[in-house]
Amino acid sequence: MLELSGWALLAGLVNALAGGGLFFTLPALLAIGVPSTGAVATASVASWPGYLSAFWGMRRQLGSGPWLALTIVGLSGGGLGALTLVQFNADSFNYLVPWLLLGVCLLYARQLLSRSGFEGKLVMRRRAWPLLLGGSFYGGFFGGGLGVLLMALTGQLRMGSSLQQHAIKLYLSMLASGATILVYSLSGLVYWPACLVLALGYLVGGKLGARVLVWIRPQLLAWSIVAFGIGLSGYYFVRFYW
Repeated sequence: MLELSGWALLAGLVNALAGGGLFFTLPALLAIGVPSTGAVATASVASWPGYLSAFWGMRRQLGSGPWLALTIVGLSGGGLGALTLVQFNADSFNYLVPWLLLGVCLLYARQLLSRSGFEGKLVMRRRAWPLLLGGSFYGGFFGGGLGVLLMALTGQLRMGSSLQQHAIKLYLSMLASGATILVYSLSGLVYWPACLVLALGYLVGGKLGARVLVWIRPQLLAWSIVAFGIGLSGYYFVRFYW
């Protein structure tokens, strides 16, 4: 369990900075014998305290932003995603993960290279609803690389400044993760002893990540997210296809 808590601490830090903490905790859970579907559910529920602590450190970035719209999108998308995982086998979804991650990273890199930039006004445009709902659904269903996906979507939408986009990412991740707690708990998929160990590590790691986040240059952080996501996609291409 000590090793599991170490991976959770790292995952909480990564979730606050870029997203993708599940890719650290999922292999750790599988290694101690937790089935894949249960591992996804356990890691999702455990990640909530980390997202909460990370977002709390960034909450002022949203100011008077579209709180209600984001809340509706995050909770409904996360809840629907969790309900979908309960109905289907997560193993088959694993083969899509590296492709999805790679596509998300290329989309985000394209936005960073765009002359129009990736920042704008903090408003919830009509086309943002289905995109962010889809991102939250993914967060409830699997969640690996969720931060990269949400940063790509908010960048494509030019939804606020770079730091505001990070705050949106953390808020939606917190809501989507929170929506899974009830669904996965009632389904019996959560392995609670491992979940409690992970939750503590996520909580501490998220708090540390939120402090580091405000000191990092936005462009450097953005390209770090792209590099991190491409590295994860490569790892899971090897893991799931070879």
